[in-house]
Amino acid sequence: MTMQWTDIIETWLREGEEGAEHILDYPWDTEVKPVEGPVPREAIIATHPKIPFNIEVVVSKHFTNLVINPLIPTDAIDAEERMRLYKKLLHLNTELNLMKSGLVGYDDQPVIQVDLDLQSLSKHEFDDALTLLIVGSQNLINMLGLEEKVQEFMLERFRQFVAIKLSEGESNDDIMDFLVNRGGLDSDIAEQLIDQVTKVLDSSKDTGEETSGRKYEGPMYG
Repeated sequence: MTMQWTDIIETWLREGEEGAEHILDYPWDTEVKPVEGPVPREAIIATHPKIPFNIEVVVSKHFTNLVINPLIPTDAIDAEERMRLYKKLLHLNTELNLMKSGLVGYDDQPVIQVDLDLQSLSKHEFDDALTLLIVGSQNLINMLGLEEKVQEFMLERFRQFVAIKLSEGESNDDIMDFLVNRGGLDSDIAEQLIDQVTKVLDSSKDTGEETSGRKYEGPMYG
């Protein structure tokens, strides 16, 4: 039954069109992987160019958990500031229905999560939960004062995408189409990104530096 729900939810995520009214109706990229532990579970990792965070959808026998973890360690933050942050996380639990926030990992990473009962789950309910989670992630960004860093990260992610596609020989028109229609970038900004990356790649070729196949790895924020 777990696998059946994994297939259903993954289909909901993958089948969509850009510009759709509901977030679930975007065409999400997905990857399914098993989750280690005593209880059989699977995780769908859903990504979309307009959303800065991966959405992890963990499916078990009776429940599914939608989770966003921005991978921001808080254990090294000054104690007084850390207590203020944790207080805000607690308040976040009461500001949005269904959603809860907490900490995970040895370095106390803040996460937000929505839990859904599979017995009565509908596509509409899943869409509401996904929308709520993304709204909550924006609240978390604001709470942590990371608005500028998120913008920087998104631009860097697009730059790396452009670098990979150019290295693979994809045309500027196809890359522009992706950046504008899937990434939601203004056409002028998209054109500037392509020009910037093209110059970097040309310069790297002159110096013999390897540039193909690069991708972003690791935490979203340094």
